Amino acid sequence: MSLFGALSSGVSGLTAQSSAMGAISDNITNVNTVGYKNTRVNFQTLVTKQTSSNFYSAGGVQSKPRQDSGVQGLLQASSSQTDMSISGTGFFVVNEVSEPSVDNQFLYTRSGSFYMDNDGYLRNTAGYYLQGWPTDAAGKVKPAGVGLTIANQNIVSTDYLSTVNLNRVGGTASATSNIGIGANLPSNDIAGAEHKTDVQFFDSLGNANTMSVNYTRLGRENQWSIDLAPPANTSVLTIKDATSPTALDYKSVGQLEFNVLNAAGDSTRRPADGATVTIDGIVYEFDSNASVVPTATLAAVDISATTTLAQDVGKLIDAVKLKDTDFANYGDATTVNTRIRVSPASSTTILFEDDGTRAITVDPTGLLDTAGVRVTTQDTSFTAKKPALAYTDATQFKFTDAPEDADFVAINGITYTFTVGEALADGDKVVATYLAPTAAQIAAMLTDLEDAIEANDPSFSALGDGVDMRKDSNSTEFNVLQLRSLNAGSYNVDLAGITTANRPTETDGTAFSSTTVAVDTAAAIQFSSSGLPNAINVSKIEILDFDNGAANMDDDPSNSKRIVLDFGTVGEANGMTQFGSSYTPVFINQNGSRFGTFAGVTISSEGLVTALFDNGETRPIYKLPIATFVNVNGLESRSGNTWNATQQSGDYTLRVADNGPAGTTVQGALEASTVDIGEEFTSMIVVQRAYSAAAKIISTADQMLEELMRVKR
Repeated sequence: MSLFGALSSGVSGLTAQSSAMGAISDNITNVNTVGYKNTRVNFQTLVTKQTSSNFYSAGGVQSKPRQDSGVQGLLQASSSQTDMSISGTGFFVVNEVSEPSVDNQFLYTRSGSFYMDNDGYLRNTAGYYLQGWPTDAAGKVKPAGVGLTIANQNIVSTDYLSTVNLNRVGGTASATSNIGIGANLPSNDIAGAEHKTDVQFFDSLGNANTMSVNYTRLGRENQWSIDLAPPANTSVLTIKDATSPTALDYKSVGQLEFNVLNAAGDSTRRPADGATVTIDGIVYEFDSNASVVPTATLAAVDISATTTLAQDVGKLIDAVKLKDTDFANYGDATTVNTRIRVSPASSTTILFEDDGTRAITVDPTGLLDTAGVRVTTQDTSFTAKKPALAYTDATQFKFTDAPEDADFVAINGITYTFTVGEALADGDKVVATYLAPTAAQIAAMLTDLEDAIEANDPSFSALGDGVDMRKDSNSTEFNVLQLRSLNAGSYNVDLAGITTANRPTETDGTAFSSTTVAVDTAAAIQFSSSGLPNAINVSKIEILDFDNGAANMDDDPSNSKRIVLDFGTVGEANGMTQFGSSYTPVFINQNGSRFGTFAGVTISSEGLVTALFDNGETRPIYKLPIATFVNVNGLESRSGNTWNATQQSGDYTLRVADNGPAGTTVQGALEASTVDIGEEFTSMIVVQRAYSAAAKIISTADQMLEELMRVKR
């Protein structure tokens, strides 16, 4: 039995060394296979249980091949942007088909030689498709399955993973969210001097729009206001301040553009006879033959003698000023009311800008030509907002009742007492008032109060128009006292001396938040004597109703963000300055972009796949999971340089790259094979000799058996 045991032992040696030779041959032939892990063949004894201490029974040897799956290969640079490797532990998750089902197995590989196939999927040279977690535009992982709301990042499933497809990225456009402007405003400019900066921005559809930022030197030194008209083909632009949590409105401007093109390209079409527009509840009807009978809520726009669209626009403005006293001119020196006006940029565009009276609502849906086609770009109702009290040039006090006898009010530090029976226009500080007054008596009280202020306060008498009376909407008598901001600075109106029920309100009926009302227009930008800004009161721009269908810029989560106006930092010369030089634009920076098509990808060390577009924009589209195992050498090798999990390897754990034990992803690099040619050739010599030795065992045992056979003869 020992001779036959020796033969069997020799045969096992041949088998084991043949196995080792097979592993060496695989290693050598895969020396250039990306991500290949060399196989080492170890040997273990096969021991036959010994039945005698004086006699040995041969056993043999058995090969134990083991692929060193956990050994890191050298990373070699690649020219392909879709080639990638893992520096550290872990595996890419792949599948054998582009759209896996429950019948298709997910596998794991280190072979990162991915390329985009004819359908846009990333697959490697072995034909396996790369799997990733889909992400939203912010790079946050989202479920791949429709209807799922929570992403589970530790389950290998089509519910959460999808095949990386670069053909479905599409194009992108990015709305402008920030405009930075730097310029020097001349310190030696006189009040009323104007300058402007033209800027371009992009809406949510990638369309380029333009607008002009206009700066006007105020009467107070070192202070400038800012004006912005709505861009073409929008309805309302509102400038907001930085008040938190609710921003205040610095200025709001609406517009009606009458030069809209029709299908034939005609921009001179006029409103038809009978066309209407509603402004603050009053319907204005275009009338070419004096057929409109005016009522309290209906006015005629006489176009019987007009021949151009610009003339029609002028007639509409005249009709509004005549019908609605909120828009009428006012004051002793006749101040032109600019709540409605022709745009300086176009004689066929009307601008609406409230001055602190009340919001202005315009409904242009009835503005049609003779063919029933709208003649304005704006086709839905819009509202120009009432600016915050801090940013109005004048504060208006609406009286619905007269103060009681002996009531008093302090204006700019001077007290005026109301007295029943007081004579009018006598120039003293005693103001006539009335019990249960009529509208005419309220107007008389205000007339006497205006005379008293101008006669006793040199700040107003010098200014001339610092105090005026106005008529509230559609009122026939004066019922509003208007006090303007003074160049000398802020002043207060103390209403505490007026009986609560008789106190004035804002013109829209809003009660003042305090009995002490500051009359002071805060400038958009205020500079210190050093030429640096010490207050910037404009922060964001809100733009509504893009005619091209782009989203409103209003910070609504479903729309675009408001545009941040960045004029620099208070106290620093990194934006707007005011030095003794000419107006000098320094820089204009804005983000956002036009429509761009897919141009490539970049892959971060954390596995975030980001699409690049030819307009310079980027957008995260996938995040690559890295699968790790407790025992990587327990994985089962599969064709195509892939592995599948086994009981020996343990279950997978999906990780974000560069997190925990997971390695980092490296774009533009491939992991080389771990095969060492010199070591393999050396091992080949050893295996060859071992094989020869095993064969010698067999031949020697055969000779011994032959001798044994001769004994029988």
